[in-house]
Amino acid sequence: MYNPSSSAVSGSTVLRVVSFDLATGTTKQYAYLMENSSLTGCSEIAAVTNTTFLALERDGLYGGDPAKPAAFKKVFKFDLAGATDISDASNAASGKLYNGLTVEQLKNQAGLTTAGVVPVTKTLVLDLLMGISPVYPHDKAEGLTLIGNDLLAISNDDDFGVVDNGSNGFAPKILPATGKVDVNRIYFVKLATPLR
Repeated sequence: MYNPSSSAVSGSTVLRVVSFDLATGTTKQYAYLMENSSLTGCSEIAAVTNTTFLALERDGLYGGDPAKPAAFKKVFKFDLAGATDISDASNAASGKLYNGLTVEQLKNQAGLTTAGVVPVTKTLVLDLLMGISPVYPHDKAEGLTLIGNDLLAISNDDDFGVVDNGSNGFAPKILPATGKVDVNRIYFVKLATPLR
């Protein structure tokens, strides 16, 4: 979210997580810190419990690409418990401000700490680039679900197997690691430690 603008939040690792209470309709917002600002972002969130979730953070590069390999595709478990509710009761256009800055403008852990904002806590669950053999070849890990207590299902977005050819048309989306057209796949990963 570019709040208040993309230039004002350049380099920020702060994202907002919104919770919604189904019984009361109450919402709350929390700060989530991505691992670094060069990531494409958090492409999926899946519930584990009422306060714990899984988040998939990723870059936009292909695993196994010999020219420019992916460096970051990880699943984290995060917990809302103990995090600061950054909701703005007045519902102002820019949200709650901290010394005149939006939470996104605080940019990182140091900025949040200075403003007295405690982000969600998170721990690494799976590095897709290390946990899928021989290689996770896709650029866009975008689907995530927890089956039972210890089985993750991760899917990719294949962009219908095409990319822009640079001439107002399409070309096949070829995976550098396999030399084949990208298709949707679901990867199942059994975790050593149950998540619930």
